Formats: sequence, structure tokens, C-alpha cells
Amino acid sequence: MLVTTRLPASFGVEVDLDIGHAPTAAEAAELRALIQAHGLLVFRGRHLTADRQRDLVAGFGRVACGNDGVPKEMYVSNRRRSDAPDGELIFHYDYAYDRNPTEFISLYGYDVDEGATPTLFASSAHVLDAIPPDLRRRIAGLEALHACFLDRAAPAEIRAAVADDGAPRGAPGWDAKDWKCSHPLVWSNKAGVPSLFACIQHTVRILDLAIAESDALLETLFGYLYAPANVYEHRWQPDDLVIWDNRTVQHCRPKPNDVARTLRRFEVLDEDINDAYLAIGRANNFL
Repeated sequence: MLVTTRLPASFGVEVDLDIGHAPTAAEAAELRALIQAHGLLVFRGRHLTADRQRDLVAGFGRVACGNDGVPKEMYVSNRRRSDAPDGELIFHYDYAYDRNPTEFISLYGYDVDEGATPTLFASSAHVLDAIPPDLRRRIAGLEALHACFLDRAAPAEIRAAVADDGAPRGAPGWDAKDWKCSHPLVWSNKAGVPSLFACIQHTVRILDLAIAESDALLETLFGYLYAPANVYEHRWQPDDLVIWDNRTVQHCRPKPNDVARTLRRFEVLDEDINDAYLAIGRANNFL
């Protein structure tokens, strides 16, 4: 049985395991069970090569590759070319606006100094336990529309006109204008864990509701989702590894400081979507 410590939030655990060596089959199965139950795993002070991080992440599913068919090693950094936008990133799921969002994400503290910008996490699965039964019944069966470049700060009339009509990813002419799609407001991951699939960055509106009603309902839901007890702040230290379920846990980067912060990233998904998005993002100066 792995030794775990609950994090100071309603979800997540710190795991005491020497991940510098391959976990046994029993340990790998327990890690999968832990992430299904808790959504987020933290490993402290475990030096990892890129190959070791990749192999560990492979225990949760297929490691996503680039166009070359090689597992894609990415970096989130303020010291080198980054595979993520600069600046503040409010709470979101990666690729919420895709039909098949990333399943699991890993970030490793490759080069971080004391006081580096933290990463915040909120559990969309555990928050369902805090939502009153009448509200759960109200949102059952509803769908929410997500878009990359149009959040709820946009004028109501613009958001009300957005539809789930983007071209399929990779189709001729597919571009950033098509980065939008809907998902059930209560959506389950592949393991069957339900979550409140809505985030402040990408969720434009709830379908089939007037925009004012949608805004009011989302504000109510976000009050539960981003309550302090449902948010974990990870303060990075060298050699930290964090792995989370991107379909039940969302993350955020507060307004960043200038302290060195380079995180190495591998992720799990049964499709290779990163290079397609990154190419368009860089062509349009989003990255």
C-alpha cells in the first residue's frame, strides 16, 4: 500500500514513492486508482529524467506524440521557448474546446527557483459533493459551450450567437475560429468519474438557456467550484512532479513573476493534437 498524505484541499494526495525507478505493476495500478479517486497526485523532490517522466506517465495511458510519432516532450517556461502562452492563465482545462480533451497532464519542476509562480488546481469532480441536490437536478442534462478565444467577458450578444458549429479538427480550413465545442455540463471521464465540466476561461455559455440565465447559473456553480476549500495551490520546488486528470481537475497560473520557472510536460491522450494546435497558435502569435 502506497503512503499518501492528503493535500490541503478537498482533493489530491501527496504520494511517497521512489519514482526514480519504475513502479511495480501493483504500484502502477494503485497510482491509477489514486488519481481516479483524488484527481491529482504530487511527488516531492524526486529527480526525473525526461525518459523516466515519460515512462511513469505512460502508466496512466498512451503518451501523446508529435507529428513525428515520438512522445511529445513540452516545456512551460519563462526562461526558454514555451509551449504555453505567457502571462496569467485563469482556471481552465487544456483543450476544453476540443471533442477529445487531454486526459492526464504531468508537470515536472525541471528548473525552478524559490518563489516561482505557483499552479492552482480546482476539482470539478469533488465539487459535485458540495452542490445542493436541487442544483444538481437543475444542471442534469444541460450542455455547456466552450471556446478558446471567447470567454464570458465578451458581450452577451456575441456569446449568445456562438454555436457548436466549428469545422472538425484537421479538416480543410480548420483554424482558431473553429476552436469551440460543447460538452455535457456534468461529464464523466473514461473511468466513469463525473465532474462539473465548466471553467472560467473557456466556458462561453450553457446551451438552451437565455444568456442572462446562463451567466447567473454559471456564477452560482463557479462559487462552489472556486471556493477556497476546493482549490489547491502548488508552490513549486525543484524536482516536484504533479500529475492530474484534466477532465476532472482544472488548473490556473496566477499573474506570473520573474522567478525562474521551467516545467517539463508530458500528457496522455489517444490522439495527437498538440502539434496541430501549436502550429496555428504560433502562426497567429498566440504563443
